[in-house]
Amino acid sequence: MAVAQLTARLDIAWPDDPQPAWIAVDIIAPPGLPEGVVPVLFCLPGGGMTRKYFDLAGDGFSFARAMASRGMVCVLLDHPGTGDSFVPQDGFGMTADRIARAEAAMVIDMIGRMRAGTLHSGLPALAEILPLGVGHSMGAMLAVLQQASGRPYVALALLCFTTRGLPEVLTEEERSARETPDSGRAACRALAEKRFGVPFVDLQPAHEGSMAAAALSRAAGRMPATAAMQSMLCDNVAAEAAGIDVPLFLAAGDRDITGPPRKIPASFTACEDIDLHVLRDTGHHPFVTDAAAHLYDRFAHWVAGLPPVPP
Repeated sequence: MAVAQLTARLDIAWPDDPQPAWIAVDIIAPPGLPEGVVPVLFCLPGGGMTRKYFDLAGDGFSFARAMASRGMVCVLLDHPGTGDSFVPQDGFGMTADRIARAEAAMVIDMIGRMRAGTLHSGLPALAEILPLGVGHSMGAMLAVLQQASGRPYVALALLCFTTRGLPEVLTEEERSARETPDSGRAACRALAEKRFGVPFVDLQPAHEGSMAAAALSRAAGRMPATAAMQSMLCDNVAAEAAGIDVPLFLAAGDRDITGPPRKIPASFTACEDIDLHVLRDTGHHPFVTDAAAHLYDRFAHWVAGLPPVPP
């Protein structure tokens, strides 16, 4: 299906850095927007991926184009320090909380500009929109933090994410960070410097030679080490997750790095509307598996059933 694809560079507030700060976005929309309420998906890639992760178009794996074909607008973001977004001078200072605060403020501003029709010359005014946060892996963690920071979304879709972190790969020092009052948040910079040595890490997908790996390689980019460190820690955003009270769509593969997927909903104790989908024979990147079509159908069905935005 043909879609409208727009590119923009949006200014953000990033204190204590003298250079201009911006986030690169792609907007993928149906060529003719439907009347009435339009779901707008703010798509947040995980560690080591750029905004292209949600639009693996040349490989037939595009989440964004699948959603546009169903009448939704997708806004794909490059986090600060990744893809085509600006790179802060203090790379290790890119904590997950700092990224999330800046992005939450930008998303709120974007929502207002979308409603007014002033975001992009190629995008008409969308008077009634349903703003949804969609995050994969570390991007899902950032979506949780954004919601805690500014509540920009009426619902969240968190893909392949858990608050348990990655205890299997942590050092004893990193595992013990959960015992501090902030679950290691203040220590993330020092831990990242010790583990990674550099503020940005380049990751390459496994299974070289496969079509899926080739597609993921084309979407790969820098990973901010300090934010990645927080995503790896146990109870990484447990407090914020416990406060989420908007509808949740959760999905993970049965071979994912999240641990048992059926344990994921227990972190969201304030949420009374949770849809969990466990994808069979699937690892950490469902967009490039046979499960993708099923995931897209279930997600679109969930969006269609969301309550309207209160006046």
